[in-house]
Amino acid sequence: MKFPCTVQRLADSRWLARHSSAGVGTVEVTAASRPEALKKLQNELQYRIELCPCSGAWGDLAELIVREEA
Repeated sequence: MKFPCTVQRLADSRWLARHSSAGVGTVEVTAASRPEALKKLQNELQYRIELCPCSGAWGDLAELIVREEA
């Protein structure tokens, strides 16, 4: 599954990655680096699309479509 998201650097030098859709709701994560923020967002989206995350069964992989925000 593909998820459009935005990423931006915050005033305190952390990074914010965000996705919002009817299917999974709004997800916002922050991290010290851009790659870390995107990975955290991808992991959270993956968790939300799993039928039962505790089963260990993997279905569709969450793929981010990243747009930079100023």
